[in-house]
Amino acid sequence: MDSMDEIIEEIVNSSVPSILATVIHVEGSAYRKEGTAMLFLEDGQQFGVISAGCLENDLAIHAEKFLTKDSFKSTIIIYDMSAEDDLSWGRGAGCNGKVHILLEKVTPKMRYQFRILRQYLIQNMPVKFIRILHNETVKQTTFLTNDGQYFGDKIQGLPSKINDKNKSSFTYIDEIKAEAFIQYFQPRPRLIVFGAGIDVRPLATIAVKIGFSVTVWDWRPNNCQPTYFPNATILQNKSVNQLIDTLHFTDQDSAIIMTHDFQKDKEILHLLLKKRPLNYLGILGPRKRTMRLLNGDSIPDALHSPVGLAIGAEGPHEIAISIIADLIKTLRLS
Repeated sequence: MDSMDEIIEEIVNSSVPSILATVIHVEGSAYRKEGTAMLFLEDGQQFGVISAGCLENDLAIHAEKFLTKDSFKSTIIIYDMSAEDDLSWGRGAGCNGKVHILLEKVTPKMRYQFRILRQYLIQNMPVKFIRILHNETVKQTTFLTNDGQYFGDKIQGLPSKINDKNKSSFTYIDEIKAEAFIQYFQPRPRLIVFGAGIDVRPLATIAVKIGFSVTVWDWRPNNCQPTYFPNATILQNKSVNQLIDTLHFTDQDSAIIMTHDFQKDKEILHLLLKKRPLNYLGILGPRKRTMRLLNGDSIPDALHSPVGLAIGAEGPHEIAISIIADLIKTLRLS
């Protein structure tokens, strides 16, 4: 969950000359990991963040310089954040590693490929972006879906299964005897909230802002106003049984129950517990209430009750922050 969605949209929809900067290798520690990206536009706009602010200005200077060179296609810049001398990037930066950043000019070919990439992500299909490197420049690019489909350059001998860890990494591919950077793109994590009361509004707003695809359901029409959830999908007027069957949950989804209606919460909770394990399942309210919803049974370890991190949150906005923090913790550490 970062600004990659925004970068993809900008590459697909804009015609402004731009440079894509991607962290392809980190030696030691750094502020961001492999796969983190920024986009620098000729008009001065920037999308994304690569460091804590110590590299962006210099990268912008490089991007501006390369945009004026018609022959420029790509290059790799290395920032040594570990040295302590006054001329290095390490002094006061708070990092102790070397960061290898690939700079690429955004071409019509890349815009076309990213348009296809976006369609796969919309269809909830992860994609690996494979850049074959030679002499610190990009030689070929192709994309691989989880079901083994390729689009992009045809690379003879490239295996159909690659980087099974599903994380961005710099690697050597024996089959084609070449170095490559494999960037892993995954769809926006989906958050389904049952209930659309006043306390759900800040939760939906923050979740969308940090990269969740948010769906909100409520049976009460007054709660389901688009003005309350301008960037979320709103569902209503379906029975709970029918609703849960049509949502097609996966183990990448998160669901939170906060209808404030005991019988609705009970029905939803029992149905969700029968589904495949979710990435996150939480319910608003104290544990005693949850045990009543479970007919006195013990609370399963997989159920976050009460929902959110225990930070002493009060009021809708603080509760929303505690829930978002718990969602991020589960996504990152699971």
